[in-house]
Amino acid sequence: MNPSFNHTLTAKDIADLFGTTLADLPPECLSAIDRSNFKYRILAGAEREAVALDVLKQVDSGKFTLAGKEGKGRWEKGWQENLDAFTKSGGDLDCLVPKYIRPRQPVRLNQNYVLPEDDAFELNWYNIFRTWLFKRHFDGFDALYEFGCGSGFNLAVLANFFPQTRLFGLDWAKASCDIVNKMFELYGWKTEGHHFDFFAPDESFKILPNSAVFTIGALEQTGDNIEPFLQYLLRAKPALCVYIEPICEWYDEGDLVDYAAIRFHRTRKYWMGFPARIEQLEREGKVEILGRKRSYFGSLFLEGYSQIKWRPI
Repeated sequence: MNPSFNHTLTAKDIADLFGTTLADLPPECLSAIDRSNFKYRILAGAEREAVALDVLKQVDSGKFTLAGKEGKGRWEKGWQENLDAFTKSGGDLDCLVPKYIRPRQPVRLNQNYVLPEDDAFELNWYNIFRTWLFKRHFDGFDALYEFGCGSGFNLAVLANFFPQTRLFGLDWAKASCDIVNKMFELYGWKTEGHHFDFFAPDESFKILPNSAVFTIGALEQTGDNIEPFLQYLLRAKPALCVYIEPICEWYDEGDLVDYAAIRFHRTRKYWMGFPARIEQLEREGKVEILGRKRSYFGSLFLEGYSQIKWRPI
């Protein structure tokens, strides 16, 4: 007999994971929670150890690519696949779902591995998370900039939420910029795709007044070379910066599930050192940190949804 899916993420649980209150969740989030199946079971004992062991073996296998400048071709190829599917379908937004959101595998929740009943568990959680994030933090800006916009998945949501807001999608991959411009062509949204390289920022690209900047799972690729982009933003002075990224420093090395994520993060040479760097800049009076929240939720290998919100002064 299979163990039952005897736990469910409630609206209160989800608000806690976001670092907010139940009353702060927009009606769209509450409706989506009601429609979604968030049943799961916690993997314990031999099952938990088997998943952790498999993760560590995969980390040690050498099969994973590394973050950094050398990865541009890989991302170009991946986003081209999304662009081809999006174009062939005539603009089906489901074609923009990033392939790194994988169904049918355990996910991370509160320092446990859990097995969802619904294959779309992580995707549904993420859709609710970004609805809350966008509605609560990006309303009222004249322009929004997603750096490392990938498949344009997030910009399509923003275009529906804020149809009068200018939306800029920036990426080093041409295919990614083409997706954003294809959205304008097919839907008439105020979307603009522009080439941008975190490692060599284009100083001629200006951020408009009353604008917010955000990244979601993009800065991880900068490794230990975040400084060029950080200095670009300090000069550009957007009104708000929101980073949704994996933060290795926030894991607990004494916890097995967290330690497996640390190994994965370090092996792939994902970004490191930003929490300490932004705290240093705050002490120097150059930035104001507006919020920090470990996600305690993520995919099989890591928590990719932790939040750092700040603004240049």
